Amino acid sequence: MVSVCANGPLADEITKVHSLEFCEGRGTPFEKLYDLDAKTLLLGVGFDRCTSLHFAESLVPKRRTTVHRFPLMESGKRVWVEKPDMANDDGVHFPIVGDQFASATAIRVGKVGEADSMLFSTRQLVDFAESYFARELS
Repeated sequence: MVSVCANGPLADEITKVHSLEFCEGRGTPFEKLYDLDAKTLLLGVGFDRCTSLHFAESLVPKRRTTVHRFPLMESGKRVWVEKPDMANDDGVHFPIVGDQFASATAIRVGKVGEADSMLFSTRQLVDFAESYFARELS
């Protein structure tokens, strides 16, 4: 469901493990990016497209979930698998928590080419958003 590619000295470590259940939650590259306190660069998009917010929401008990169905190859045959996953935000919370985070935290804002861009600590965002989701989804 969620493809991740990485480049650099930690690429293999970041992408080695990727859970099929809650593919943006624990046991995924998104948790590894959090653990490494990687930087997130939003390039020409807003917080409504920030996958780290799915990771943050996956950490709270009352998270919004869905079931995703996708094909896997097993013994040379295509089989369909269903796994629980995070539901789409559809602009309900992500822009709000993103704006609150940007107001409360020092993030770098600028242009990369013609694209509006934001650069910030993944860990700071996830910690901030986890508190938000724990409060708002309870």
